[in-house]
Amino acid sequence: MECVLKNLNPLPKKIFYEGKNIEYNGSKIKICCNDFEDFFSNDCFVLVDKPEKADLTVKGIISSSVKELEDFLNKNDFELSLEDLSEEGYLLKIHEDKKEISIGSSTKRGFFYASQTLKQLIDSKNKILPIVEIIDFSSFNIRGIIEGFYGKPWSNENRKDIIRFCRKNKMNAYWYAPKDDPYHREKWREPYPFEEKKKIYDLIEEAKKNYVDFVFCISPGLSMKFSDETEFSLLCNKYDEVLRRGVTNVAILFDDIPHKLEYEEDVRKFNNNYGLAQTYIANKLYDFLKKKDSKAKLYFCPTEYWQKEDSPYRRTLKENLHSEIVVIWTGNGVWSKRVSIKNANEISSQFGHKLVLWDNYPVNDADEGKLFLGPLTNREVDLYKSIEGVIANPMNQAYASMIALQTISDYLWNSESYNPWTSWEKAIFNIAGENFSRELELFSENFLKSRLFEGTSFKLKRLLKNYKEDSLNASKELVSYLEELSNLDEELSKIGFKGFYEDIKPWVAKLSELSRIVIKLITSPESEKDLIKREGEIRIKEYENISVCDDILDIFIKEI
Repeated sequence: MECVLKNLNPLPKKIFYEGKNIEYNGSKIKICCNDFEDFFSNDCFVLVDKPEKADLTVKGIISSSVKELEDFLNKNDFELSLEDLSEEGYLLKIHEDKKEISIGSSTKRGFFYASQTLKQLIDSKNKILPIVEIIDFSSFNIRGIIEGFYGKPWSNENRKDIIRFCRKNKMNAYWYAPKDDPYHREKWREPYPFEEKKKIYDLIEEAKKNYVDFVFCISPGLSMKFSDETEFSLLCNKYDEVLRRGVTNVAILFDDIPHKLEYEEDVRKFNNNYGLAQTYIANKLYDFLKKKDSKAKLYFCPTEYWQKEDSPYRRTLKENLHSEIVVIWTGNGVWSKRVSIKNANEISSQFGHKLVLWDNYPVNDADEGKLFLGPLTNREVDLYKSIEGVIANPMNQAYASMIALQTISDYLWNSESYNPWTSWEKAIFNIAGENFSRELELFSENFLKSRLFEGTSFKLKRLLKNYKEDSLNASKELVSYLEELSNLDEELSKIGFKGFYEDIKPWVAKLSELSRIVIKLITSPESEKDLIKREGEIRIKEYENISVCDDILDIFIKEI
């Protein structure tokens, strides 16, 4: 039973649980939820039309009135205090005596999140549901994933799975910004071809179904003539394609472009100030969006998105960019090892605008051949007080990114209770399941090193060091650990999440093969070691674009 609560993701803000449970028969819980059927999926529940047929009956309210929510709270005997329930927060209580579930929220999305928590609470193995009382709400307003990396863009199936991942983990935004989608960047003027447009429309609908905001991004800065009205019209036409599909959140990105104006007409019109040209376009775009939909929001990625120091460019944005446009920032550097309130407040003051953190983790487009499987670390627990939210930029491997992304979702929902390593273990369990979580943790502990975190393979490094110092007494423990690593290619191939396994397969293969070779080097007679070493060097050459364990096995084989 402990496992069910331990692996809730994200962790609720407030929860009472006294060890009591409701037992049920059959493969699924039968619930009566008249007026709320859309929130409960058939994969976990059997929906029935009358309370007498049900294991549990849902009594719910969706109301923006604080008084109505408080009345609901009192009527259903909640002991936890309401305090400041955000738009996406919810109340949930399971009543043992009445066999009822009370759920309240101010929005449909909040009610949906309650249903997701209820789904996670079910212990289908033991056929029990814990009797809990929960009041829950997010730390950050914006909790998203941005497909913003260089390299081959994700497939639409990858993207749909990421959107469903957002739903499951209470992340509320997917940002479409693949750098190597030509129509996002190089061919920004051109409409998406029919087939590509259909894919985007499909994603928009998928996002709606899963209570996720689809944020459409365009990056025109490489070639845009800012003073040309025709150019601006083409830009508006591009956004209008998604606005007509109900998208209200969009972004304009001026990252990774020259810090200068390319056209003489722009130099004259904007006094050779590229910041002024960008704000001119962004403000006009903001007005265009607001005329289309008063709820529209615009996000702006500046060219100076990572620098720490103030500059004339940032002062230009502060003085000229519309106050309602939110500025995107990646922290103190492109990859930020630490993000603090102090740093965020300094940058927000420089720009004079609210910020969204574009967190470049676990992205690996600048580290080809490496996997980043560690948790999010070193983000201040109350950072939400200084910024609007966070969008995480993942790896090119969508499914392998989900270990890190699940820890990120945990932090974004409940940052003040976030423990990176507890969250990491939980993410591994949720991805691998009970049968293979040990193997996946064993694999992942050798892929912790990233742009954010220096260490990895702590156990393997210690064992290899001990072996070099005292091979006679240290070989047994080293061989035992290497044998576990050598079996990972076979064991992890059995994991139910096939997309995840396919993403990590080259790294699993190399790790297992090199582990087997090192075992042979340690245990074989001296006369055979040259041949084994040559075999190892051949394998290393075959996998030269794949890095495992910070390359310590490669080095050991070459140097022995």
